[in-house]
Amino acid sequence: MVRVRINLLPREEKPSREVQTWNAVLVWLLIGAALVVIVGVGIHIYRSYEIAALKSDIAEIKQELSKYEGQAALVRDLTARRKAIENRITVIQTLDKDRFTRVYMLDELARAIPEYVWLESCEEKGGSVTVKGMAFSSLAISEFMNSLSASASADSVFLRLIKKDEVDNRPVLGFELGYRIPAPQVAKTQAAKPGESKPREGAKRS
Repeated sequence: MVRVRINLLPREEKPSREVQTWNAVLVWLLIGAALVVIVGVGIHIYRSYEIAALKSDIAEIKQELSKYEGQAALVRDLTARRKAIENRITVIQTLDKDRFTRVYMLDELARAIPEYVWLESCEEKGGSVTVKGMAFSSLAISEFMNSLSASASADSVFLRLIKKDEVDNRPVLGFELGYRIPAPQVAKTQAAKPGESKPREGAKRS
């Protein structure tokens, strides 16, 4: 007896060439995407390591700076103190220079005062001198100005004003004059010894 077998299952069909091509493209795309992900993860891990290393270096540097912070504060304090001392020395030197200048100015001014002239005030500022006084005549004032001009302590003597006045019901002339102290002469007075000054001439005052 002959048996006949019938296969009712559909026959397997081979995929077409176009389908195979797209499958291959999809596989390579997946492989490329996987490589991109792997490279991205690697870069992230490397950058994270670099950031951690930098943070560690920064922490070490901060620790080193904290060690020297006390020394830096001490240096700043010493520098500020030194500056303050230098400023004080400058002020003292200026005052000392002005002291010699004023002593020299008054000594030379007293030498130049003629008879019948007396002074009320004398002010020096920045090498400029203003003198106020009284005299019995304009001739005495002129003699006073000539004496100052001939002195090495006065330069550019000029009469600022002159006016009539009275002292004990006696007519007098009030005057104000100015002049400059030459800088070289001021320097010489600082180097001069006290015993080297010329004898002071007397001046009559009413």
